[in-house]
Amino acid sequence: MLPGGAKIGRWQPVSGGRHAFDSAARNAGPGPVVKALCGVEVSTDELQRIAPEIAWIRESTCMAFWQVLASRQ
Repeated sequence: MLPGGAKIGRWQPVSGGRHAFDSAARNAGPGPVVKALCGVEVSTDELQRIAPEIAWIRESTCMAFWQVLASRQ
């Protein structure tokens, strides 16, 4: 469990990087934006689409959130 009780629902390549989203963001209905756990805002359409395989290779991991996870070990 993360600060504030959030749980990682999924990593997703969006907005120029692979970002982590909690389950609530992942399951959000249509709306303007949702926030990644690092604070990056993306449209729900972008988050809920299936990312092409090349995006998983091309986009870099969000290091801001990765460092939060690494510091918890």
